[in-house]
Amino acid sequence: MTEHTGRVEERVVASIPSEEILVRSSIGYVPQYVKDIYGRTERVTKDVTFAKLLRLIREDYPKFELVSIGTPVNFDIAPTHLTRVEMRFDSQEQVEACLKEISVSDALIRTRIQPAWDWQAPIAYRTSVTLHVGWYDTVYFMTFKDIFLGQLHCRYSAKFGYDPREAKISHFRYDDHGDLELITSLSESEKYADLIKEKVEFIRRFRDGSSETT
Repeated sequence: MTEHTGRVEERVVASIPSEEILVRSSIGYVPQYVKDIYGRTERVTKDVTFAKLLRLIREDYPKFELVSIGTPVNFDIAPTHLTRVEMRFDSQEQVEACLKEISVSDALIRTRIQPAWDWQAPIAYRTSVTLHVGWYDTVYFMTFKDIFLGQLHCRYSAKFGYDPREAKISHFRYDDHGDLELITSLSESEKYADLIKEKVEFIRRFRDGSSETT
C-alpha cells in the first residue's frame, strides 16, 4: 500500500489489528526487510545466521550460559547487521535486573510489529552479560545503531545502576553467506544509507491515530 502526500511517499510495510509500520520518504525507499525474504532473496535468512551466531558464541564465550534465544521473530528475513553489547556489572543483582529489562523489552516486541530489529541470544557468566541486536535494514541500522547510548537506554540502565558508556559495543555486517564482518570502516552500501537516512522515517501508527518513531 502506498500513499502520496505531495512529494513524500508513505508505504505501509507491516500491519496487525492494533497497529501498522510506515516508511515515509521522499525517495521511494523500500526497506530490506520487505525485499530480502526467504524464497525471494539470495542472501542468507535468520534461520541460518542465528545458527551461525550460536556456534560463534560457543567458540568465543565457552563459559557463558545462553539465557534465551532472544525474540522468536524474523526468521524468514535476511539480517543486514548485528550489534554486540558487552557489559560487566558489580553484582549479581545488577545482572538479574538487566536480564529482566531485556525480557520486558522482548515481551513488548512480541505484542507489536518489529520487522527492523530484534534481540538475539543474550548470554551471561557471573557478573558479565553480552547482548546481541539483529538488524534487518541498513538505513535503519545507520539511524539507530548508537541508540544504546541514547537517553531512553540510559534511563533503562539507570534502573540497575549501570552507565551504558562503560559497555563495549561492536557492530558487524552480514555478508551474503551469513558470516559476520566486524565494521571498522563503512562499506559503500553503509555510506549510501548514511547519506539518505535523513530522508527516511520509520513510524509506528496505532489504530487510534497516534504514532511514534520506531
